[in-house]
Amino acid sequence: MAETRVFGNRPETILRKSPKKTASASNHVLMGTLLVVEDQDGDWFKVETRGRGPGGWVFKDDIRDTPIFKAFYVDVGQGDGAIIESPEGVMMIDGGPTNAIYRFMLHRYKSIFKEGRKVHIKAMVISHPDADHFKGCTAVLNDDRFTVGTLFHNGIIRYKKGQPDFNLGKTATRTIDGKPVEVLTETFNDIEDIGELVDRDLADVSLIQFSFGKLMLAAWNAFADGRLDKAKRVTVRDKVLPGYSSTGEGKLHVKVLGPVPTKMSGRIEYVGFGKPALRGETKDHKLDSSHTRNWHSIVLKLFFGKHIFLFGGDLNIPAEKHLIAHHGTSDHPFESDVAKACHHGSSDFTTKWLKLVNPQVNVFSSGDNKSFDHPVADALGAAGQHSRGKIPLMFSTELARATSRNGIHFGLINARSNGEELVMAQMKEQHRGKADVWDSFSVPWKGKFKDS
Repeated sequence: MAETRVFGNRPETILRKSPKKTASASNHVLMGTLLVVEDQDGDWFKVETRGRGPGGWVFKDDIRDTPIFKAFYVDVGQGDGAIIESPEGVMMIDGGPTNAIYRFMLHRYKSIFKEGRKVHIKAMVISHPDADHFKGCTAVLNDDRFTVGTLFHNGIIRYKKGQPDFNLGKTATRTIDGKPVEVLTETFNDIEDIGELVDRDLADVSLIQFSFGKLMLAAWNAFADGRLDKAKRVTVRDKVLPGYSSTGEGKLHVKVLGPVPTKMSGRIEYVGFGKPALRGETKDHKLDSSHTRNWHSIVLKLFFGKHIFLFGGDLNIPAEKHLIAHHGTSDHPFESDVAKACHHGSSDFTTKWLKLVNPQVNVFSSGDNKSFDHPVADALGAAGQHSRGKIPLMFSTELARATSRNGIHFGLINARSNGEELVMAQMKEQHRGKADVWDSFSVPWKGKFKDS
């Protein structure tokens, strides 16, 4: 007999020890948490949580029959990694510099694995080819418990240092708006191109940057094993992420805002970027590999019901200007409710971009790499100043960590939307024996206490 599954539908859905509203709470679960019905007493349902803490009794008005939108901003250290769950399935946006997101997924989906089933990732998005964004994807691609629909990427190749044309491939000078501009002309697109990169790297082990080569090999092997369907370079030409074009209630719709190639048809080429000038500098910086690949990050705008979520990779000053010039400002192209802060909260941002994004919530994904020290004070201050609402919310994966006698417990920021209500949450640092383990915030946040 098939089990009956429902989902919590309050920002914090309260499970009680007996079927009455005056009963004490046995657990608080976030909106969207899967609950399996074991019994019913009138308008009350006895449920268990499948590993999300104690079960209990929940009132009929506090649950729903269909899944919602969930975004998990995973603490991957100094990098980015997020998992999106929705009625469309699972989406992975970046994978961080370690196996932290892979370990999170093993824990998250352990009940599925115990049943001998596989987890299908409809879309695996690698915003750009920096290891702090893609390395964790390699472990997922190598695990046969996962299958992947499409591996989306921006098409930029990582060669080893010392290769021609600043290790991203071939470049050329083009005339754009009457000025000579150096552009990146060599990119890759589909799974066949990945196979060619793997073959070239096997023939010349000094060719491809090591971590990027391992990613390409993992993708090719997954394709050969039937666990990856295809790969696709995505740019603003696509307008919508393939597979996410539907709109309406219960649908996850995903627009592609970047990267922006030099032209909207024909061969894909990207403008090369140099380092931004520090205040007081007069010199022009030469074409730079890091800034070129960062600033052509895939930029996604996710729509679910009334709520919008923005993922911008490692955008910085020239890239933000580049995107604004392309999209304009008249139709609020970047405005969102929850924004994953670009480039981990570096100082390399424009206040115009922050004003156009205008979020109610900022999420900073960063680690303990003190050569970067992200998020830096000016990024935090500016993000707060240019966010929407009386009390904008600022979350940090690094600050969400907790410690115990067992060591460090890596942080996790939750975003949950049922299309009408939006809640942001992180787990309390000390919650042993407590029914309520969450610090949760309904958005827009009006404050916890009366201020008058």
